[in-house]
Order: sequence, then structure tokens, then C-alpha cells
Amino acid sequence: MNYRDTLHAIETTTALEIIGIGYEPKGAYVALPCPNKCECSAVMKTYGDKKNLWYCPKCKKGGNLLRLAMDTKGVEYDAAKELLSKAIVATAAEIKEPLNVTYALDYPKYLEDRGIPKPLCEELEIGQPRGRTMLAGCIAFTVFNEDVMKVAYYGLQMKDRKPKFHTSFNPERYLYNFHRTGRKNDLVVCTDILLCVRSLVEGKQAISTFDLPYLSTRQMELLNQCHIITVFRADSEIVRHVAAHYSGHVRFIGQTNTPPWLNELRELFHLANFGGNDPRPTG
Repeated sequence: MNYRDTLHAIETTTALEIIGIGYEPKGAYVALPCPNKCECSAVMKTYGDKKNLWYCPKCKKGGNLLRLAMDTKGVEYDAAKELLSKAIVATAAEIKEPLNVTYALDYPKYLEDRGIPKPLCEELEIGQPRGRTMLAGCIAFTVFNEDVMKVAYYGLQMKDRKPKFHTSFNPERYLYNFHRTGRKNDLVVCTDILLCVRSLVEGKQAISTFDLPYLSTRQMELLNQCHIITVFRADSEIVRHVAAHYSGHVRFIGQTNTPPWLNELRELFHLANFGGNDPRPTG
């Protein structure tokens, strides 16, 4: 396993506990004492392409978890890797065979109360699994890859909306509902999977990142097949990824004031028809 793969395979909080560094969970990040000892809190990403990289907003210094282990324990790379070996978890590979499990799905009041009609649920294969399954108490969303192969069920627990899915499924490799989209039509990008489905109710084309607050490299590869996309500015991490890496026409909605860094990225990457304007090319 090379340096980058090792870094991505390490479970962040377990590694920090092994090293002996205190932390506080902050969504997709953890806060920890600045390794540069500037008496401020640094943040470290726990998911995605920047997983296990830390940055301090006060002293503007940064680094990675392996180097942090080396410096904290006074050891070389191999010793640090060995030290953190108990924190290394297997990452799910791309699924090559269709899922051979089929749940019988009921239409619960949970979905009805959220304005998601039964016919659409039947079409998308969404519902509450019957009987005793690992997704008991969840809304199950049937997941297909871009080639319309059924790969997994993604569960959303009704009591607290926490995600639940089998370890063989890596949500960073897929976009929910991407297989049903027309690549040349406007596509709404959502983190919230229920918001994605409600957007479909409204007749929009929409996909979800499976509630991940960022876009992985693979998800950006899929999005770059599309001609036009719409992104909610509230999803700030996704906005940054799209602004920096998306090659098509893009618009950002849902926020009155444009962040200064977004204007800078607009100039840098020549994003077309920014803001509330219709991004469709004319002529």
C-alpha cells in the first residue's frame, strides 16, 4: 500500500486515540490542538480526497496524519505506519456484480408526510423493508450504478436520519439516481437524499451524494459527463469542488450574498453564467 492509499485507509479518530491526541467531532471534520502549537484548534478531514489532512486557520499551517504520528512519537515512516496499523480499515472496491438481495418494500407514513408519493417510490424502489433486515427501521433507497446495475441498498434511519449500509458499498463511488439522468439536461446536485427525491417530485432532474458533504474524485468524474448542473450554495464543500473541477455550465442557487472566494474561483476557472441566471447556452 503506497503513502496516499495508507493515509486514506486510516480511520481518523482511532488513529488520533492511538497517538494520544484529543479531538472533537465536527461533522466531516475533527477539531484538534494545532500540531504547530499556536494555541488554536486545527481541523482534520475524516472523509474524501482530503481525508486525514489537517489545517490550522490561525497559523495557516497544515500536514497529514502520518507525519503527525511521526512527529508526535518521534519515529520514522515505517514505525508510524506500524503504529497506526490497527486504525487501517479496508475500503470498499467498486461493485462488479449485481446485488442478489431484494427487499420487499412498504410505503410508510414517513414518506407520505414528506410529500413523496407512492408511485414514485415504486418507480425508484424506495420504501421500508419488511421483516428482519439490517435496514430495519430505515427507509431503503435502491442504488444503481451509471450502467443501471443494482449495486446496493442505502438506508436512512427514520428516528435520527443517520445513514446505514453494508460495508461492501462505498458511497464515494456512486451518485444516487445518476443512472436516470439525461446528460444534456439541467441536473440538480443535492447532499440530502430526501431533498433529491423531493426534487424529482417537482419534475426536476436530481442526484444525491448520499448525504456526504463533499464530492469524491469519482463523483466528480461522473458529474463531468453532464452538460449543466445546479448546486445549492448551502452545500459549501460541494460548491468548492464544483467551482474548481467541473468543466460544464454551472449555476449556484439558494444564497443571496456570494462568498468572496466563490467570485475568485469564478474568475480563475471562467465559470459561465454564474448566479441565478439560466446557464443554458443560447443560439
